[in-house]
Amino acid sequence: MGTQENESGLSIVQRVSLTFFGSKFVCVRSCFELESKWLSLLAELFKKDVVPVGLLAPPAEKINLAGESLGGEHEFDVIDWLNKHSPKSVLYIALGSEAALSTELLHELAFGLERSGVPFLWALRKPAGMIGGAATDILPASFEERIKGFGHVEWGWVPQMRILAHASVGGFLTHCGPSSVIESLQFGHPLIMLPLIIDQGLIARVLEERGVGVEVPRDAETGDFDQEGVAKVVRFVMVEEDGKLIRHNAEKIQPIFTDKISQERHLDGFIKHLEKYRST
Repeated sequence: MGTQENESGLSIVQRVSLTFFGSKFVCVRSCFELESKWLSLLAELFKKDVVPVGLLAPPAEKINLAGESLGGEHEFDVIDWLNKHSPKSVLYIALGSEAALSTELLHELAFGLERSGVPFLWALRKPAGMIGGAATDILPASFEERIKGFGHVEWGWVPQMRILAHASVGGFLTHCGPSSVIESLQFGHPLIMLPLIIDQGLIARVLEERGVGVEVPRDAETGDFDQEGVAKVVRFVMVEEDGKLIRHNAEKIQPIFTDKISQERHLDGFIKHLEKYRST
């Protein structure tokens, strides 16, 4: 997707690369506390200043943490459903809107979640290219019936920040989009990572290095994954004793994402760089 030429005659990757090398300095949505080594490497590669602007995390204090229902906004109330589960017992799943899994891999993911036995809430959108038919047709036959009692698939938009803030959520299966990762780690949730496109693979590697998540294993040649691998990683991160360190690390790293003073300091540094280059 990111490497294919579009109407401009260039791919997204080429356009981003030209923009980087043609700029006076590079701004990155990150901070030194999270990935100082990689920010230094980026500066070395580009031969120019790399300025982290901070994580730009949405303010968690404005999220309703009390667990009240959504008051009729949904036919199925996800907050009410979460209220019925034990603390840190539910896995939240959302894979963004820019890339879609094939039907075969979507089924492997579904079977893996079912096989894990871990309570889960899956925010799933109808694929953009799907014409006709019900959205539920992309799931395995009778899947939603079989998972009743411990799993739920919510079609369309969900209040992601409220879900991540809920006490019953204990982990996030994510495509590793930067906003989703930042929102999740703001609440100290360990990650099950399923990167799909562009920078998501690099983000997953950095987070795995920090010990806050585990990537779903894939075939080295095809990039495919299977239900057994999904189930194994879900159980490891969410409930098994051996995964306790991952859960601990996610909680330990949480202050980086909630430290307002540090994030404001990064923004101040960014503004100073703008003033510096304006004067020259």
